[in-house]
Formats: sequence, structure tokens, C-alpha cells
Amino acid sequence: MRIASKINAALFCAFACGTFATYWVLNSAIQPRFDEIERSNAQLNHKRVVDAFKTFTDKLQTATQDYAFWDETYGFVQGQDTEDFITSNLTPEFKAVENLGVNALLFLNSKGDVIWGAAYDLSTQEPIEGLVKEIAHFSRTHRYLGRSTPEAKRGIIRTSKGLLLIAIAPALKGDRSGEPVGKVVSAKLLNVEAAKELTGVDFALEPLVYDARAVRPEGVTLTATPTTIESTSLLESIVGRPLALLKAQSPRDVSHAGHVAIRSAMWMMMAAGLAAMFVLWAYFRYTVVRRIEALKSHFATAGTSGKIKALAATTGRDEISNLATSFNTMADQVNNLRDALSDSAYMSGLSEWAAGTLHNVRNGIVPVATTTWQIEQMFDADWIRNIETAVSEHADAKTLPERRTKLNAFLVGSTARFADVAKRTTELTTKINGASQSVLDIVSEFESYAHRKPDIEDVDVLAAIKVAAASARDVHKLDVDFVLPQTSASIPSNSIILRQVLSNVFINALEAVDGQDRRGRIEVTVDDAGSGPGYTRIMVTDNGEGLANENLTAIFKRGVSTRKQRSGGLGLHWCANAAKVLGGTIRAESAGPGYGATIIIDLPNHSLNQKEAA
Repeated sequence: MRIASKINAALFCAFACGTFATYWVLNSAIQPRFDEIERSNAQLNHKRVVDAFKTFTDKLQTATQDYAFWDETYGFVQGQDTEDFITSNLTPEFKAVENLGVNALLFLNSKGDVIWGAAYDLSTQEPIEGLVKEIAHFSRTHRYLGRSTPEAKRGIIRTSKGLLLIAIAPALKGDRSGEPVGKVVSAKLLNVEAAKELTGVDFALEPLVYDARAVRPEGVTLTATPTTIESTSLLESIVGRPLALLKAQSPRDVSHAGHVAIRSAMWMMMAAGLAAMFVLWAYFRYTVVRRIEALKSHFATAGTSGKIKALAATTGRDEISNLATSFNTMADQVNNLRDALSDSAYMSGLSEWAAGTLHNVRNGIVPVATTTWQIEQMFDADWIRNIETAVSEHADAKTLPERRTKLNAFLVGSTARFADVAKRTTELTTKINGASQSVLDIVSEFESYAHRKPDIEDVDVLAAIKVAAASARDVHKLDVDFVLPQTSASIPSNSIILRQVLSNVFINALEAVDGQDRRGRIEVTVDDAGSGPGYTRIMVTDNGEGLANENLTAIFKRGVSTRKQRSGGLGLHWCANAAKVLGGTIRAESAGPGYGATIIIDLPNHSLNQKEAA
């Protein structure tokens, strides 16, 4: 099973535990609090509708009293100056009703007879037939309204036209003195949709069906459904009789106001998270960290030794086991090559070839050791010790609650880092596999050199340049500008040898620009002119330390190096021999120390295929 799959499985288990714990906590501790808040909101919404009705009737009462508590009205309802009053205040009829913002206006004498009355639909300006009679009949039926007190009465009544907001005020003098001599009544049809828009509450008024056995609701009752909370109360008429059922719908969409419950539930959630984190840490430690640390130690030793030992444990089917198997295969081939080169030492110049081969193998192994070092750095020993200490302290029953809270936060916060390290580890192990395979290719190719000439094939020069540049970058982690050519060429050559020649040249160029005051730049060009017809030229130019004139040819000799801090001088000497094997030449040009240098490689070709670089 692949490491990524194992890590994913561990993460899935950890998050499954966390999800289950969160679901349990929400339903057992937080959800009841939200239900309580929603029921409170439903009560408030219901009250908002009731208050809106009161506001409507209050405004109606005020308008009615403006007419009722007036000396001219006092005389009008007693039959004094009726024509003048109607002409001055009630003509035309629609305007008299519209100016008050009502649907009906009535003036009644002390017997309850209509002296003047009008009812209109304000939107169509058409009279509402029969409404005046119904209102007058209601007023006569309940004669006590407005007779015992100078205060107006207001409320709701039911008519054949629907529910009606009504205000009834006794006709008094302007200073509210005198005996009531009649009534002024104003009414307005209840617009449920307008009330919904005003209050922002979805409600309905359902008519009451008479049933002697029915239980009338007292106060406000709440009924919950999965999507709404329905609040119900009894709406009474102006005379205190049951009129309709007021039912308001409040959506259950409360999405906040749960912080108190969340704090009480956090302990349970963090405990579940701690358990999941402990499982993840133990699994990751056992399956990945321990094995990678062993690989790193072995690779570091192999990169600096002359004899590469095989890894002892290669069982398993994940990337780390595959890496160990590839390394052992590489070690066998490198060691066999070493023995074969030693046995062939009697051949002229073969010892140089063996040294060059091992030099290239070492260059190939360095990225492996570098990458394993990077993996080791991701698993910081202090971080691992901190996790172990946190887990140990958390398991200790004597740990204080405040300390346990900090430990929980630390362990939960480490989840993202574990996931990132796991992903990066998978990427780096894949990279190590690739580098190991490159070394295998090198040793496989050079193992045959003691017995035969290198195989020649069509080689894409640009592709070889890109691979060699990437390999050199892995050896020297320098931030330089690498300019690759825009065209390529196909030449008859050996791809492995050519890549190693280019890799050595690039490594030397990187070392040359390292430590300079200016930003490093390495530019590679491919030219079909070469040193003459039938040759392709590859030029690698850097802006590094440059070369003195006496070193332009000396750097290609065995044991010569222009860098005092480095020993050897093997790389460019091997490149010179390799270029000869490929039928070409290699040389250097420089304007002097401090002016950079150019390495020129001329190789034979039989065809040039210009193409845009991918």
C-alpha cells in the first residue's frame, strides 16, 4: 500500500472521529440552545404582528378623535347646520374618506342612526356596498361603545367584506366636555399582505369555527416543524369576543447566538480531536518517520564512501520500500562496475574512465542525500519531542485543566503540519526514486565501456540540457537565472554520456557564480554552425569568476582545479575524454578573472531539426 494511501487512510480515520464527535456534541449540547433561541424569536415575531394591529388601530383612533372631539361635529350630529358641515367637510364623499386614509367614515346620532356615512375602495375609488349598514348595525348592537367615557374605542370586527379595523369615538365638544350626543366611526379593511411586509413576518388569520367542545388557546402556543415554528393566539374583536386565530410562521434559520453552548461543548470536541491526533501521530511515526530516518543515515554514508552497502530491510510495497530496492540495485551495479574497472586496469586510460564514472555516480547520489536531508529537516526533532511531551502530559491525570487546554490546542493545530509533511515526503521520495534511476542508468551505461564502445542514438539536445540543468540545480541550491535555448537539435550521440558532460559543465558554472557580488546567470545556446559543417555547437556561458588565460586549457587536465577550496579537478578532465569518445571536442573561453567564462562543446551531427522549445 502506498504511503500516500496510508496517510490518507489515517487522516480519514482522524477526521471521521472528529466529524462524529462534532455531530454528537452539536446534537447533545448546542442544538437545544438554538431551539430555545428560535422559540424566543417566534414569540417576538408573534408579538410584532399583534403590536402592528395595535399600531394600525391607534392611528385610526387618532383620526377618528380629530372629528369626534370638535364643536362643529357636536352640532352636526344633533342636526345643526348639517348642509354646511357636509359641504365644508364631507364633499366629495371619496375625498372625505381618502383624506383620513380609511375605507369608511360614519356619523351617528344618539339613537345610532346614520346621519352621514360613506365607504369606498381606495384603490378603485368605487363605493363598497353595504359596509356602512354593517358598521352602523354593529354600533347599534353594542350601544355602550363610546357612551360611558370620552375616550374612543378601537379594535377589529368581522364583516361580510372581511376583517375591519374600527375606531368608535363619542361626539363631544372641542374641549371634550358635554354629554356624548352621537358617535363618529371610522374603519379600514385589514390588509394582511401590507401587514406582512411591514412586520416581516409570515402570518395568517384563520376564521374560528364554532365548536362547544373546542379548546380555545390561551396566550401564545408554539408548534415546531422541521422548517418552521408556528405561533398561535386568539385574536379578539373590539368587544372582547373571539374573532380569529392568528398564526405566525417563523423560519428555523437561526445561525448564530450559540457561543455559550459552544464553549461548554469545546471540551468534548477537543478530547475527540486529541484522540484522533494521537492515532495519526503514532501511525505516522511508525510507518514513515522511523523508516525515513534510517534511509537518510544510510544514504549519507553511501554518498561519501567508496563502497556502497545495500540496505538490510526492503520488504513492503510502498514508495520507501521501492526506494530501498532501487538503491540496492544501484549499489550492486556500482560495486560490480567498480570491480570490473579494477580488473580492466591494465587497459590504457581505463583507470581514468573508472574515476570519471565514480565522479558522475557521486554527482548522482548527492541529490539523493540532499533530498533525504530535506526530509529529515521536515521532521524536526524538537517538534517530535514536543508532541511526545504533550501527549504524555495530556495522559497524566494530574495535568491542570488550563494546561490540558493548551495541550489540546497544540495537538489539534499540528494536524495541518502533519498533512503537509506527508504530502511533501511523498513528493521527495518520488524525486529520490528518479535520482536513483538516473544513477542506475549511468552505471549501466558505463559498465559496458570496458567491453565496447558506447551506443549511439538520435539525441534531442534540448531535452538533455533540461535534464542536466535540473540535476545540477539539485546539487547546488543556488538562486540563479538559467536561460535555456529556444531551439534544439537532434544529433547522433549517447544520451547518458551527453547528459553527464552537460551536468559537469553546469555544476562548474554554478560553482563559478556562487559568491559573486552580482546575481548569477547561466545561458545555454545551441548552434548548428559548430566548428564546421556537420557539427553542432553547445555553448554554456556564465557571469562567474572567470578564467585566466593560462587556465583555459589546463582545466581539462587530470587533477587541475581553479578552486583552492576544492580538490580533484576530475569533472572537466572526464568531460574532455567523454567528448572525444563522442567524436567531438570541448574547450573554454574567458575574457579573464571576473568576466565569466564560456564552455564550448562541438559534437558531430547528421541532421538538424529546428523546433520551438516546449
